[in-house]
Amino acid sequence: MTELNLTTFDAALKVHYTDQRIKNLVYRNNPLLAAMPKYEFFGGKNLPIPIQTGVPQGRSATFTDANNALVQTPGNYEDFVLKRTRNYSVATIDNETLEASVGRANAFMEAAASEIDGALRSLTQDLAGNMYRNEFGIRGEIATLVGTVVTLTNPSDIVRFELGMTLVSVPAGTPAAATTGGGVGCTIIEVNRDLGTLTLSVVAGATAVGDVLIQLGDAQNGGPEPLKMAGLEGWLPAVAPTALTPPFFSVARGADPSRLAGQRYDGTAETIEEAIIGAGALLFREGGRPDLVFMNPLSYSELIKSLGSKVVYDVVRSSDVAEVFFDSVKVYTPSGQVSVVADPNCPTGVAYLLQMDTWKMYSLGMCPKILMTDGLRFLRTQDADAVTVRCGYYSQIGSTAPGWNARIALAT
Repeated sequence: MTELNLTTFDAALKVHYTDQRIKNLVYRNNPLLAAMPKYEFFGGKNLPIPIQTGVPQGRSATFTDANNALVQTPGNYEDFVLKRTRNYSVATIDNETLEASVGRANAFMEAAASEIDGALRSLTQDLAGNMYRNEFGIRGEIATLVGTVVTLTNPSDIVRFELGMTLVSVPAGTPAAATTGGGVGCTIIEVNRDLGTLTLSVVAGATAVGDVLIQLGDAQNGGPEPLKMAGLEGWLPAVAPTALTPPFFSVARGADPSRLAGQRYDGTAETIEEAIIGAGALLFREGGRPDLVFMNPLSYSELIKSLGSKVVYDVVRSSDVAEVFFDSVKVYTPSGQVSVVADPNCPTGVAYLLQMDTWKMYSLGMCPKILMTDGLRFLRTQDADAVTVRCGYYSQIGSTAPGWNARIALAT
């Protein structure tokens, strides 16, 4: 009989959690995460992404004017200086369970895999949801507050909340500067996914209607840098940046918001198909060739209904795992044919028309992964009779041409 110890179980984990298995677990039902190209060698302190927003202006129908030093202006360039963000999820298994499984490695593997898979899923859900949000970790906004029951302004945001999650609340207008004065210790004890409501264990006195909810540990709290990855809402904000808007990865985007912060298309008075076509025309004008649209499943179902007999189905494959794919429907726009994909992580009332070769997820190694700096996947817990598996990632999203991508406001 072979004894099941930390060394032998770590070897079992190595066989069970191959890179391929983790990718399949991570990409399941997360189309944007699967479709976005990956770069897993984000080393060093930061990563600059140079963007040309204007071409040199030494041009004229007459040579004298073209050669005039006053006419000749250099091209406009900006560098988005990306910095990695960190994210962690930990699975802990008590030592009694480990010892009780001596000689029965498969039995213990089943119990351990449940916890480890859960830790990876928790990390993935946060990552996939954050890919649609800004860098401040906002999960939802309080519409009403009755006792300890919170109703979310956008009921679809309920997918970003789980039982046992501990929340903090901050005023909506200052998510970066505000300290977490409200909601510390507010643990979710009930989730009504039909109504979009949360029941909390307690509500701090500073919590108020209009506040935004952030998971404990994610709030910036006035620190020098946001703690969360900047997703599509950060790169393609709903409101165009101005001269007063704080820099985004060291770039003041107010000088040319269309090219530095993407396009915004108001489709609230149109059908979803018409909104996609209109946004496609806007991107075609700017030189973009978008290929994918991501939207909430509710909006996706409305699109299919409106297309009726015109609907054309297709599949969209993962950027790096061939056997991972998602159903889609085709829409024809002035900028070309695009595939529309439903993603439960995308908020309702918005869709994103993207040119995927302008996006990349930059990470230090695979994202997410089991952390094993010392070579072991399985560690003794320092202050408990237990063992631990630590999952995490170090990553950031970047775009080489924000202006070739669009945020579409949809009717709700």
